[in-house]
Amino acid sequence: MTPLSPFHLDEIAENLAPENRRELRLLGYTNMREAMSEMYETSEAYVVRQEGGPILFVGGLWYSEDQDYPQMFALFMQEAMKNYMTLARGSKMLVSYLSSANEHMTMTILADYEGMVNWAVWLGFEPVGTIMSGENKYVEFIRCNLGGNCVYDKSPRPVIH
Repeated sequence: MTPLSPFHLDEIAENLAPENRRELRLLGYTNMREAMSEMYETSEAYVVRQEGGPILFVGGLWYSEDQDYPQMFALFMQEAMKNYMTLARGSKMLVSYLSSANEHMTMTILADYEGMVNWAVWLGFEPVGTIMSGENKYVEFIRCNLGGNCVYDKSPRPVIH
């Protein structure tokens, strides 16, 4: 796992899995290289690859003033499932690393992709609802830092005197 760098962007844009290409098009991107450049500029992202092999996925956190917690994302490459063990280890490593600095993380996944939805649950994200965007249904997730005491909304916490 290494930080995303500009020299990774072309490899990622060329090798994105069809599911991620579709999701990026739904978000309004027609140029995958442009989408990767924007991701690099606006997020904290990391590349997971097997030593000397191709990139398997890029994941990280996107921060926005419109949301309470950072949004985790993952972009998988076409080769990802051929290296399932590295993908699984890298996913756990990334979530563990990101959780160490964040009390909560959210994730939104297109409901059509059951495998990705199950992957999020396996990583410790809890489904908390669904939303519709046009004709597409998304599953919303939240993950609390298990090292601390947390509730989704701090306001219902008991007052300690």
